[in-house]
Amino acid sequence: MRLRRRTSTVFIALLLTYFLLSGLGCNNKDRTKRTDTITVAFPSEPHTLNPVFLSDLNSYVISGWIFNGLTKLDRNLNIIGDLAESWDQSKDGLKLIFHLRRGVVWHDGKEMTSKDVVFTYRTITSTAVSTPHSAQFGPVKDVSAPDPYTVEILYKQPFGSALISWTIGIIPEHIFNHQDIDNSPFNRLPVGTGPYKLKEWVPGQQLVLESFDGHFVGSPKTRRIVVKIIPDPTTRFLELKTGNVDLIESSPVQFGKLANTDNLSRSFNKYRSPSFRYGFLGFNLLDRRFQDIRVRQAISHGIDKNAIVEAVLFGFGDRAAGPYPLISPYANTRAPRFDYDPAKAAQLFNEAGWRRGNDGVLQKDGHAFSFTILTNFESEDNIKAAQIIQSNLKALGVNAKVSQIEWQTFRHTVIRNREFEAIVLSRAYIWDPDLFDLWHSSKTTNGDWNFLSYKSPEVDRLLEQGRTTADLGKRKTIYRQVHEIIAIDQPCVFLYNADGLFIAHKRIQGIAPSPIGIFHNIAEFSISP
Repeated sequence: MRLRRRTSTVFIALLLTYFLLSGLGCNNKDRTKRTDTITVAFPSEPHTLNPVFLSDLNSYVISGWIFNGLTKLDRNLNIIGDLAESWDQSKDGLKLIFHLRRGVVWHDGKEMTSKDVVFTYRTITSTAVSTPHSAQFGPVKDVSAPDPYTVEILYKQPFGSALISWTIGIIPEHIFNHQDIDNSPFNRLPVGTGPYKLKEWVPGQQLVLESFDGHFVGSPKTRRIVVKIIPDPTTRFLELKTGNVDLIESSPVQFGKLANTDNLSRSFNKYRSPSFRYGFLGFNLLDRRFQDIRVRQAISHGIDKNAIVEAVLFGFGDRAAGPYPLISPYANTRAPRFDYDPAKAAQLFNEAGWRRGNDGVLQKDGHAFSFTILTNFESEDNIKAAQIIQSNLKALGVNAKVSQIEWQTFRHTVIRNREFEAIVLSRAYIWDPDLFDLWHSSKTTNGDWNFLSYKSPEVDRLLEQGRTTADLGKRKTIYRQVHEIIAIDQPCVFLYNADGLFIAHKRIQGIAPSPIGIFHNIAEFSISP
C-alpha cells in the first residue's frame, strides 16, 4: 500500500460515506448466512500459534482460543483459575501448589496432566529453545509433578508475578517426542486444550477454527470461527458492510464517522473500552545519535502528541506519559510528560551539538540529522502518526523519512534483528506491572522484546526488586520509580494510549468488551438468526 496524501485519504472517506449513505454494495441476503459461524477480520496472520514463541498480538489472540494456561485474567482483570481448579501459596511466597482440573483432554483425546505443565516450563526455560519468554517464570527453583493433578513450584525468592506468569498456554509433552520444537509442525498445526481447535490455515488468506466438544467447560456456543487476513483497513470495513465479515477492530475514523450512518447503525453495534495499547516512536539505541538523552528528549518535545491523539485516534484515547497507562495503579503521575515545545526541543538539540546548516537541516560533525522511521503498512494509525512526527521534526531541522513494511517482515525480521533506526509501533501493556522482558538490559538479544536495546542499571535493579516483591504497596512504589526513570530517559517517545474500538453485527450476542480485549470470552459468543 503506497503512502497516501491527505487529499487521497479525504477522497476515500467521502467515497465510503457515499456508499454507506446510498446503500450500494449491501448484501442483504447475506444476513441469512449460517448461524454456526462467526467471521472476523485481522490485519495480519499469526506468525505462530505455539504459546512458547508468541510475540505479537494477533498470534496471542488466536493462540488463546486454542490453548489454556493454569490461570487467566477475567474481564475485570482478576486472576482466576483456568486449567488449575485452585492453588495454595505459602506465606513466604516460596512455594506455590496448583491443583489441576481432572478430565481435561487435549484436542487429540489424550489427557492433560501435570507432566505437561512441567514440560512446558522446561521448554520455555531451556537455553536450547529460542523463546522470548525465557524469563517468564522469574526466580523459579524447581517445578515438579507429585501426581497427575498437582503441580508444585518452588521459588528461590518471592515472585510477585507468580500467578500471572502461569497464564501462558500449556503445551502437550506427548506431541513432541524429542523433536526440534523451534521447527516443529506443531507451531502451525497446534494441539491444545482450548475451546477451539484449528481445522485449516491457508497462508495469507484465512484460518478456520472449529469448536472442541471435549472442552472442560463445555462446547463453545458458536461452532466455527473464520479469521480472514485483510491487511487494508478500508477493505476490512467494506467486507464488514457487505456481510462477508461479522466483526472487525475498527480504525478511529471508521468508528467515529463512517459507522454512524443509519444504514450501518441498524445492523451493527459499536464497542469501545479502555485498553492497554500504547503507540510509540522507538529509537534504536545502538545508534550513537540516539544514545544522547538530550536528542531523545528534544525529539519528544518536538512532537505534538495532542495532535496525534486527535488526528490519529479522533479522541478515542489520550496522551501517553510513560510505560504504564494512567489507568494503571503503577503509573507515576509526577513523571515528566514532555509537552509539545519546539523552542525547548531546539535548545536541547543545540546543547547536544546539532546546528542548522544552510539547507535548514541539523548538522553535527559534517553529518545531517537524517533517519528513516519504519512502520507496518497494515496500520493506518501507525502511518498517520509517523507522518505527523515527520512533519513536526522537519520544522526542527530533522529530515525523517517514513517507510512501510508488511507486518510479519517488520516484526520478525526488521525488529528482531534491529534493522531499523527508528520505528512507530503500538503494543499492549499487560496488566501485571512486571516489565522485565520489555526493559531489562538482559533482554536485548535478537528475538527478545527489549529490541530498542535500552540499558539502565537502576531500572534493572528496580525490575529485579519488583519481581521478588509480593507486597502490593511496595510494588507500587518500585514500579512508579521505573515509570519515572523510563519517562525521563525517553528510550522511546510515548505517544498515546488508545481505546479498543470494534464493530460487530448485531446477530452476535455475548460480546463483553474489556481492557484485555473483545475476544477474551469468545467461547460465549452466540449467533441469533
